[in-house]
Amino acid sequence: MFILAKSLEAAGIVCVFVGLVLGINSPTLWIELYLLIIGSAVFLVGWGIEKMHARRTSRTSSSR
Repeated sequence: MFILAKSLEAAGIVCVFVGLVLGINSPTLWIELYLLIIGSAVFLVGWGIEKMHARRTSRTSSSR
């Protein structure tokens, strides 16, 4: 679960950077906006999974 969360966070950051590069080279900013939204959403999903996993592991380690 942790690896999935970190992979989604990395994919979100890459998506935002690709959007930045395409936005600089493109005459229209729509592709940059779309990639920013998609990258942010993917990153936030990964971040949420990571936080959920951290809560689960802290609960199980404190109950021992």
